Amino acid sequence: MPGVAGAEQSNQYLFAQGSVELVPIDSGLGLHFQMKKDWHIYWKNPGDSGSAPKWDWEITGGAIKNELWPVPQRIPVSTLINLGYSESALFQFDLDDPSTVTKATVDLEFLVCKVECIPYFTKLSLDLNDKRVSRKKVPTHFIYPNSAPTKTQLVKDRFEAHTLIAQLSVPEPSEVKEVHIFPFNGGVYRAKSPALEVQDQSFQVTIDTTQDAKAADLIDSKFLIFLEYNNGKKVAAEVFLSQRKTSFILILFWAFLGGLILNIMPCVLPVLSIKILSFLGPDKNHAKLRVSGLFYTAGVVVSFIGLGGLLVLLRASGEQIGWGFQLQNPYIVCGIAILFFWLALNFLGIFEMAYSLTRVGNQKTSNDRWGSFLTGVLATIIATPCTAPFMGVALGAAILLPPLYTLLVFFCLGLGMASPFLVLAFFPQFLRLLPKPGAWMETFKQLLAFPLFATILWLIWVLNQQVGSFSIFMFLLMCLIISFWTWLAKLFRSLRYRQAFLSCGFILSFAVLYFIPMNFVQSEQRLIKDETWAPFNQTAIDAHLSQGEALFIDFTAAWCITCQVNKQLVLETAEIQNAFKKAQIHLYRADWTDKDEKITQALAAYGRNSLPLYVFYPQGSDKAEILPEVLSKNLVLEVLSKPSSSAQ
Repeated sequence: MPGVAGAEQSNQYLFAQGSVELVPIDSGLGLHFQMKKDWHIYWKNPGDSGSAPKWDWEITGGAIKNELWPVPQRIPVSTLINLGYSESALFQFDLDDPSTVTKATVDLEFLVCKVECIPYFTKLSLDLNDKRVSRKKVPTHFIYPNSAPTKTQLVKDRFEAHTLIAQLSVPEPSEVKEVHIFPFNGGVYRAKSPALEVQDQSFQVTIDTTQDAKAADLIDSKFLIFLEYNNGKKVAAEVFLSQRKTSFILILFWAFLGGLILNIMPCVLPVLSIKILSFLGPDKNHAKLRVSGLFYTAGVVVSFIGLGGLLVLLRASGEQIGWGFQLQNPYIVCGIAILFFWLALNFLGIFEMAYSLTRVGNQKTSNDRWGSFLTGVLATIIATPCTAPFMGVALGAAILLPPLYTLLVFFCLGLGMASPFLVLAFFPQFLRLLPKPGAWMETFKQLLAFPLFATILWLIWVLNQQVGSFSIFMFLLMCLIISFWTWLAKLFRSLRYRQAFLSCGFILSFAVLYFIPMNFVQSEQRLIKDETWAPFNQTAIDAHLSQGEALFIDFTAAWCITCQVNKQLVLETAEIQNAFKKAQIHLYRADWTDKDEKITQALAAYGRNSLPLYVFYPQGSDKAEILPEVLSKNLVLEVLSKPSSSAQ
């Protein structure tokens, strides 16, 4: 039965399973627990069950400046692992000045367990002016953190399949007899003993995490490291999990290079054709070209920083999102498609708007500052479905960095994407490589409408993966109405009224989007006809890995053009599929077309937040091999042909 101390307070409390005593020690105060055989109390992280002791102090003449918990032990109870103390434990409480303290009182709550658990509540008091009270020496068998200087480091290697792989560096590793590692956060890490593998001058540590643990939860995790040496020396230290250091300058370079490569990705080329026209215009005034280039760069960079800031804010609020997240919303997909439809009709000459978004093909193009800015914004929005080589690593690192550093990474991404046009604007001698302006430009402008129409077809295909046929029909009906609207505009003889009519239609087409019903299609339904690839299931993946089976995971989305190109040219080909079957590789497809927190968490576990991502686990290995963003048949066949030992 739960016990409560009597009305007459003392410095000792006896309970059925043992006793607890408030004692003076050299540095201040101590709570000394003694338990009968097979009974135990708990550490700060109690493990799979239980609760740590709680205390509330009242100190006369001083204050507690520090508390020390002794190194715990792992206590198996049935199928559970508890972290705590059996037989005895002494908790130390250092005082700012022990000589001035006259009295100490503590309200104490603790749980004593064997298989069953019994809670106790008591109040202990100690009069330090009582000459009969003598200070107690700390028993030598209790070890406290930082009891000896240690150069101990725990550095994260990777996080995958609910497992943290880290490198533990300790002083004199060759002389270490035993290593014990206790995580402070029981909500993230399992209580069982981590697996240790001796390496040259360190240990590789494998720590199991809970099913709900995410990569972000591991940042600044705290651990208690206990070392026992061959000579009998015992030391303990509290350490924080640190990240493997990657040069921030290198991350920025990757971001810049990834942004630069974005210019040749298929999802960006149709929009960049708009900017190309501005450099082909007859007005080649160098000052105006520089202004146009700067405004285009500003549009791209501001948009990238805006997206980066939004990612930081949403993640800080607990949202699980990543690069390209806006195209997981079918309303945004429809909105971009409608914008492109208006632009394509404008390119074809169906209508002219004096204040159109781009004002392409006329003599004032290079002077259209805000047109250049908005073109940069549009290029950024449509670029987000693409992840260029080098860009995935930079984006993954950016999310784990402090907010200011994250924004710097996005700044370099934008600067890289805008850099070709910025170079042309400030070094006009390169313009000589472009053809001279002439009548052909009108034909070229009309020709550029068809890449925009092709992009619309792709967006409709993306929409088809997200919503049902009725929503697609409503979108196509809106395109028909827009076409009819532009035809009606020609009936106005007044240019002013015609422009006002077109402007109203442009605004209304986006306002009406709100009323289009979107009947969503689940990702499992998209894979129901595909027997080759199984839908993403982390539990099933973990089961395969535990049995040493080979795995290949395709993180993809309908709006990721690079993913679709890799799928059609490599992954879905007979040659690669036969190679998968021959190697007996389990295939999983993580479809991120719609928002899916489980897939977002899985991406984060591999240090990524963008697509595409291809993960391969060789047979007999739990170490993931990350493939490049752009695949080739030879590359995949080479990876599959590696022996398991080399893959590890």
